[in-house]
Amino acid sequence: GSVEMSADILGTLRNHGLDLSCIAAHWTAGYDVVKNVNEFQPNFATVGFVVSYVVVALCFPILLGLALYAVWSLAKLGPARKTFSTILIVGFGVPLYPILAFLTLAIFWIILGVVTLGVAVALPMFCAAILIIQLRGELSVFVDHQREMNQEDELVVEYITFVQLFFGIVMGCLSFCTFGVLAMALTLLKSPLVLGSCVVHGVRHSLPAFTESGNWCPLVFLVWCFAFVGGCIVVILGILVSMLVKLVAAGLWPAYVFKVGCAVMGGRRRNDVGLCAPVRESLKAGYQVLWASDLLTNACITMRFDLLKQSCEEFGQMAVGLRSDLSPECRAVACLPAVTIGLLQGWDITAESLARQLCVPKLSVTDAWDSFAREMKRVGREALDTGVLTEDFALSVPPELIIGLPARVLLDTVERSSGPDIVLASGLRLTEAFRPKTDFAKMVWREMQTAMAVRASADLPHDARTALCGALLAGGGDPEELPEGLAAAVRAFESMGPPWKEPCDGIYRALIAVSLECSRQSIFKSKLEEVLQALTKDDPAEALLTSEPDSFSDDDGSSSESEPASP
Repeated sequence: GSVEMSADILGTLRNHGLDLSCIAAHWTAGYDVVKNVNEFQPNFATVGFVVSYVVVALCFPILLGLALYAVWSLAKLGPARKTFSTILIVGFGVPLYPILAFLTLAIFWIILGVVTLGVAVALPMFCAAILIIQLRGELSVFVDHQREMNQEDELVVEYITFVQLFFGIVMGCLSFCTFGVLAMALTLLKSPLVLGSCVVHGVRHSLPAFTESGNWCPLVFLVWCFAFVGGCIVVILGILVSMLVKLVAAGLWPAYVFKVGCAVMGGRRRNDVGLCAPVRESLKAGYQVLWASDLLTNACITMRFDLLKQSCEEFGQMAVGLRSDLSPECRAVACLPAVTIGLLQGWDITAESLARQLCVPKLSVTDAWDSFAREMKRVGREALDTGVLTEDFALSVPPELIIGLPARVLLDTVERSSGPDIVLASGLRLTEAFRPKTDFAKMVWREMQTAMAVRASADLPHDARTALCGALLAGGGDPEELPEGLAAAVRAFESMGPPWKEPCDGIYRALIAVSLECSRQSIFKSKLEEVLQALTKDDPAEALLTSEPDSFSDDDGSSSESEPASP
């Protein structure tokens, strides 16, 4: 009955297109391939044993001569004892040395072979199990996070239509068949030059090892020969891998750029978006893969491996929108002209996305950022003029100032705003209905609302506000490491008593939390560093952006409130 049942199961599987005999035949063919490879490739344990035994046998005359030389060099032994020792060494050493060497090496290589075989069998299974467990844990965390985001009513989802998706796939396929093939052909044509340059670079940097090896020079040369052959194989494999990577990148990068272009220009669920700009930028992305291939191979040929590493890092920054093009020193290596993808300029994407969420023109978002930068410059310059900051401290771009300067400007934003709305220096108003809805933006909104509520309930006197401004500008830094004027303001804040200590602490914690989170954003940090570097420039036009006095320079005893700077 079991035989008939097995036959029925095999017949059912064969009727559904699953022939186990075919699978077994393929398995047997694969096993035969592995068996043929093992027969072609020598066993490393056997080869190691034979080579090591031959080396040990060839070393026996030298070791015997050294042993006899050491015996006859002993000062406390007479000729008779030296002769007797020589007879013992020759009589027992000559017959026992080959046998002991054979047994020792055989045991060593058998153990090494068994251990290597065990590692070859167990290591892949262990690594696969660890990888699956790790991926499962990461996937579980990711899925839980996505479920939490789906349950939020304020979630902003960027959509592209199926038509746009189809055109993106088409652009990727076209680039794959054109720019990808050209990049592969270019890499193949330059591969001999790349291999030669890498060989020359490796030889030039390994020659000092021979001069420093001394009597070990023959052994070092033997190791160098193995390293040379292995290095050439690695370079050749690297060239082949780079060809495949460029081919794949030529298909994925233009499709990704097309998708970003549609998302940036299209907004949410809009079908009236033209495809000209995304198609144009996608073609630029395809050409950019070819240009990058030319740049990287030229960096290898000219042996500028420092530029090769820098270019790879900058390409990664371009992929995530942190920069629009490479640095001039990297672009100078390429023979082909460079091209910039306009849709992937990091700040442009951020501004475009914010403008859509706020339902305002992109220019309003750009003006808001420019006004915020002007406010930071104004506060920084007034702190320099009044001695609260020093030029050396500002030029060093310390973390305290990266956190403190935006926090100090945010205090003006809190005092400028009324109710739940946040009014920026440019006049742009953020409301509950029209504001960014990312996790970062929600955190900023929550902390700003906390600071606004505390500030509205406390009518701070001039001294308390001045101390609060100094503590915010210090960014949580140690007073011992701050300029004297700023350290004095921090100490005044720390020694503040009731009833103003509690509300000032609440405002301080909220604004420092916002500024600290902002400093972790790459785009914000890069622009903030430009602001800090511009603080010490002698530019009257920038120094007099506004005429409102800051709280550090009030003379009439009343607290000042910064008015919006005109765009």
